[in-house]
Amino acid sequence: MIPVAMMASCQSSRNIAMPTAVIVANACTADAAVVVTIGLLLIFNSLAGWIYSYTVQDFPSPFPDRPLFGALITTRDLGVIAVTLIMLALLFIFFRFTSIGLAMRAAAQNPASARLCGIRVGRMLAIGWGLAAAIGATAGIMVAPVLFLDPNMMGGVLLYAFAGALLGGIGSPVGAVVGGLIVGVTENLVGTYLIASQLKLTVALALIILVLVFRPNGLFGTAIVRRV
Repeated sequence: MIPVAMMASCQSSRNIAMPTAVIVANACTADAAVVVTIGLLLIFNSLAGWIYSYTVQDFPSPFPDRPLFGALITTRDLGVIAVTLIMLALLFIFFRFTSIGLAMRAAAQNPASARLCGIRVGRMLAIGWGLAAAIGATAGIMVAPVLFLDPNMMGGVLLYAFAGALLGGIGSPVGAVVGGLIVGVTENLVGTYLIASQLKLTVALALIILVLVFRPNGLFGTAIVRRV
């Protein structure tokens, strides 16, 4: 499943993302990139529903589900935490100590300078899309046994992930993990003791607004200063 997602994403990068990037670059607006990205998400999500239907299905868990410490945590939860930490460590090693990872960072930060250094930016972007698809597929495998399997199951997860990434700091993998933990604990506590459980999603929305207003760089993010 994960290799298929990587290959499909790499092909999507070459056949869809690159032509779209040219159109967006000619439009010279950042808002166009956001609109195009949301449009592609809706198109692929609808295609998944059309091909596989919207029927909710069970998905087997890769880890046994046995309670530990008086039902405080389960073996499945420990497995998900272990997978998250392993992926975080692998990403850190990949982007810090490998030539491809360093080239991807250069292509993302300054594509023009990266091209002048001989880096094939298009290939780096395709690898980035494939890597993102692999991480997304792994996340889907982890949450599908809890949320059940259907094309729209990641809608709430994406909102929580966005809130966690903003809280931790965009561009900081460690911040994303810490922010995700804070968002998860906060929404469960608020949903249990303050509001109805059906309104827990509003906690993530409120956190997004608060972070953007009071600390746009997040907990681990750094402010970018540019001379004008």
